[in-house]
Amino acid sequence: MAKKQKTITGLFIGTIIFGGLGVFLLFPWLQNLQMARASKSWPSVQGRVASSDVVQVLESTDKDGKCHYSYPAVVTYNYSVEGQDHTGSRISFGDHSYTRKDHVQEVVKKYPAGKQVRVYYDPDFPVQAVLERRAGLGNFVTVPAGFVFLLGGIAMLIVFFVKLFRGK
Repeated sequence: MAKKQKTITGLFIGTIIFGGLGVFLLFPWLQNLQMARASKSWPSVQGRVASSDVVQVLESTDKDGKCHYSYPAVVTYNYSVEGQDHTGSRISFGDHSYTRKDHVQEVVKKYPAGKQVRVYYDPDFPVQAVLERRAGLGNFVTVPAGFVFLLGGIAMLIVFFVKLFRGK
């Protein structure tokens, strides 16, 4: 009986840890999906790109001293809503940071300084705006890892209930 109790307790704790970690990793991506969906009904105005650049950010240094960088796209644009001037920097909902500089340069090429752009803004909070009403895929590590942990938590939950109610 004590072995069964330890197994059930371990499965319960594993379910909470794995499922919780999965939700934690997926939450920002799910928020971006929700915001992208909401932005489909946002009004738009003409804006102008003020600056557009690729920035190099040091992410980590390994034990051999090799540096690993990410390259976020930094695009700022100006727009006006009901006579109030605003500056935005969000391209879409999600990450526009890449580990390869050439990928982000393609994003920046779409929005050169001086270009007129359509800016979609939240009518209840006009300082929140985007150039593209979509959600990015998110970080290429956290989203898949979030799904793996969430599925692991669900699998543990199923085994937990099977062991709990079958009495084995």
